[in-house]
Amino acid sequence: MTTVEIRPASADDSEQIAHVVRESWLATNRNLLPADTVKRLEHSTDMSQFAAENWQNIWVAEARANDVAEIVGVVGMNPTGVIWMLYVLPGFQGCGVGSGLYDVAIGTLKRSGQRKAMLEVLAANENALAFYRSRGWVPEGRRTEHIPGFRFTAVRMGLALA
Repeated sequence: MTTVEIRPASADDSEQIAHVVRESWLATNRNLLPADTVKRLEHSTDMSQFAAENWQNIWVAEARANDVAEIVGVVGMNPTGVIWMLYVLPGFQGCGVGSGLYDVAIGTLKRSGQRKAMLEVLAANENALAFYRSRGWVPEGRRTEHIPGFRFTAVRMGLALA
């Protein structure tokens, strides 16, 4: 039987956090990217360094089966009310892991006195947009950005917390 626990991240979690972000992001966006960009991202270690520097602002969902623990989801937020990541491995999506991480993030922001939460999601990610809209988030703008091999539009969303 697999159990999932949500806990604050530790510095030792950086590699697993990077794995979750990379695998979930690629699973969602692979069809939008050129093949050479996908190959580069599959082997990227940039997120490991980022996670190592920001683990204090990250919570993880850890699945445990037969005394083996694996991080299967992550959420990151900052003290200004921005949720800057929420990722769940594809095999754990639709099982409540994302909702649990989301609830922790919103609770943390409310307890810190934030009156509003903000985030961005790729406009092409219809599942994420539906997830946030169903929880009361509203679109507040868009931005388009170019990175090598990829042009994307992000939807800025906001949620009143008070």
